[in-house]
Amino acid sequence: MRKTLLVVLALIVAAMSFADMQLKNIIIVPKPSELEVKVWLNKPEGSVYQVNESLNIFFKANKSCYILIYDIRTDGKITLLFPNKYDSNNYIAPNVTYKLPISNLYSFKITPPEGKEYIQIIASTTFLPIIQQLKNLGTTQSFPLLSEDAENYVQKQIMPYLTGEWASDITYFYVGKAARTGIAQLESNPSGAYVYVDGKYIGRTPARVELDEGQHFATFYYENDAVTETFFVTANRTVVVTGNFVRKTMLNITTTPPRAQIFLDGNYVGLSPLEIEIQPGQHTVLATKDGYKPFQQSFSVSTGETKNINLTLSPISAQLNVFTTPSGASIYVDGKYVGITRPSGLNVDVEPGTHTITARLSNYEDATLTINVQPDEVRTVNITLSPVVRTGTLNIFTTPVNASIYVDGKYVGVASSNGLTIDVEAGTHRIVASYPDYEDASINVRVNANEVRTVNLTLEPVVKVGTVNINTTPSNAMVYINGYLKGVTPLKIELDYGTYQLVLLKGGYYVEVMDLKVNKQNVTVSTTLRIIQ
Repeated sequence: MRKTLLVVLALIVAAMSFADMQLKNIIIVPKPSELEVKVWLNKPEGSVYQVNESLNIFFKANKSCYILIYDIRTDGKITLLFPNKYDSNNYIAPNVTYKLPISNLYSFKITPPEGKEYIQIIASTTFLPIIQQLKNLGTTQSFPLLSEDAENYVQKQIMPYLTGEWASDITYFYVGKAARTGIAQLESNPSGAYVYVDGKYIGRTPARVELDEGQHFATFYYENDAVTETFFVTANRTVVVTGNFVRKTMLNITTTPPRAQIFLDGNYVGLSPLEIEIQPGQHTVLATKDGYKPFQQSFSVSTGETKNINLTLSPISAQLNVFTTPSGASIYVDGKYVGITRPSGLNVDVEPGTHTITARLSNYEDATLTINVQPDEVRTVNITLSPVVRTGTLNIFTTPVNASIYVDGKYVGVASSNGLTIDVEAGTHRIVASYPDYEDASINVRVNANEVRTVNLTLEPVVKVGTVNINTTPSNAMVYINGYLKGVTPLKIELDYGTYQLVLLKGGYYVEVMDLKVNKQNVTVSTTLRIIQ
């Protein structure tokens, strides 16, 4: 039978008590996050355990993670409980409740003296160095004492190494008898802050919690700010604890267009967009930008308010009078369509500066020019468009030579040994070459304007086929053509034009061997086989 190890959670009431220590420096308080971990005991939180009574620790998390659990004693000493040399696997599955002890090699028993003790759990989705360090320590020693100075150990050995996604939770119990209790009313300004008391999540303000008499601390989270307040609970009384978030008075300025120079009450503060802290009250903002008219606006802002202001600047415009030869062209300024030129031109308002003007007209090449206009300038712009060259050249060669050439179904000539040169419209064309006793050859060719394109077409000879009828008396003679069995008589097959060796074979008859000439569409071979005497 295995020997059971008894682990004592010593609750030593020393000269130094939690009232004398800074709890906020000992108890780890997490920030609200997606990772959640919970720890609890086999009795409700704050319950009384008697001497020699068994204590079990339960825990779970909503994600797979690594776990550390340690005991914070009344005298400020910290003892590692998990992982340990008996239960070393501290990587847990999500939403599964675990119980310590896991194995039957040890148990937790309560011993005197009376007092209050904390059990803290830390969870991390990554295997942090501090987890590795404590796991190595806990699995080589039996529930090692981590430190006799809880404040120093937590602040210097644990907190700096909690990175990435982590969370924590804490619970407590009493030995012998419970302390007297009072009420803490938790408020925040503004309300709705997340609040933790002694490292345990309570809810969102306003909230109310019963606590034992003595020192406590509350940590409030609101948006990206955190406030911690230390307070003292007196038995049978209510203490109000308020987390005050000093909200800055902010000015958020955007402009259209952006990167305008911003002056606040006559002082330059930067380029838009920008966000700055300002004093509550009345202010004047001025935005300036080259090529735009200055814009000024007055406003007032309250304490803690974030004032959003968008300033739209009007450009200092110039004017273009655009004429094209011929007229009727579509005009694009900096790639944007602005209209069609008439004989009287086209008037376009533009910002001062450099612009690219493009004129487009069907059957004409695009024409583009770049100009620079000054504020309030009126500029006349003349653009002449050149007709589009729409023809290309085809040089067509054929094998064999002298094939007749058709382009898009129209006969255009014969491709001699020097080829056939023709001009065609730019675009895709179908070219067909034709020659007696050869299969037609064709190709689709795309020709660009002013392009000279060489095309080579090879025609394949036409293969002529004749039908051969082979009959014998008697029938059922095997027919071999050039040594290959083709069937038995009567037999009808197709053969390419040419000369073949025909062999007729039948048991009891002499073999017939003859030349077979196929030079027309229908050829008939009839023979009487001779009986072997």
